[in-house]
Amino acid sequence: MSQNHQPIESVVDKLVHEYFEADEHLEKIIWIKSPKPEIRLIEVNAQTVTTNDVLSFYFPPSDEIPYAMKIAEVTPAEWQRVLQNEIPLPVGWSLENRQEFSRELVAV
Repeated sequence: MSQNHQPIESVVDKLVHEYFEADEHLEKIIWIKSPKPEIRLIEVNAQTVTTNDVLSFYFPPSDEIPYAMKIAEVTPAEWQRVLQNEIPLPVGWSLENRQEFSRELVAV
């Protein structure tokens, strides 16, 4: 299977494992599933700076990751506020179709 035909689920799974392995402070990764062919991730990290906002950073598709990516990082407290609708998600993002990965459930 060529790089450009990897199912988005397998790319997300690979990224989740790599991110947990690379950052010991990462507690949880939330995959916000999108109707667009892009990967949207929220990383919950106690070591990140509190902004009281969910700011996503865009990464264009590459040879290694054949999908556009938007990644946001929040603290555990900010994530709780997102869940309580106190901090809005970026436009077009919804918690309805999400998948959560926690460090305990992902073997790294």
